[in-house]
Amino acid sequence: MARYRGPRLKVIRRLGTSLPGLMRTEGDLRRPYPPGQHGPTRRAKLSDYAIRLREKQKLRFHYCISEKQFRRYVKKASIGKGNPGTNLLIALETRLDNALFRAGFAPTMRAARQMTSHGHVSVNGRRVDIASYPLKVGDVITPHGKTKMAEQIKNNRKDPGNLALPSFIDIDEANVAAKITMKPSREDVPVDVQEQLIIEYYSAK
Repeated sequence: MARYRGPRLKVIRRLGTSLPGLMRTEGDLRRPYPPGQHGPTRRAKLSDYAIRLREKQKLRFHYCISEKQFRRYVKKASIGKGNPGTNLLIALETRLDNALFRAGFAPTMRAARQMTSHGHVSVNGRRVDIASYPLKVGDVITPHGKTKMAEQIKNNRKDPGNLALPSFIDIDEANVAAKITMKPSREDVPVDVQEQLIIEYYSAK
């Protein structure tokens, strides 16, 4: 899958919001305005299309997934029961790489993806090396076997820069385990986004 490898801070400035999955930012940005030769000067008003596109890009860059993969998530969310926007957020929050990141097992989404793809993680005692693996209520995530990453995961958990633990994850510090205790709620999403505009963006295409 193609991954974004360009300047991450530029993306955050362009979208006008923090994206902890893409990059950690401490405090206010040094230049809290979009990049470009005109600097902080007044910009043209965004069209409805541009607003919807920006909301979509927020989630796509935060979860570090490709456009093709993101489109599949939106399609599945739209045909499922309930609110499509909520379905989309739940599907993204219950990805294995995101759960590792939100549990503090990995410092970034990229690190969580690498940890998974290299086979350092187990779900319910079984090794899983697919970053997009969908977790269900009751699933338990642990370091796999005698992986050398177990000690690193413990250290990552102590990082003061970690996001607040979401309501749907419970941590067992003694056994270095994270359990999915419920479905994620809207308040668990760490990105300021209007998910309904994302559904409208794809509906209009």
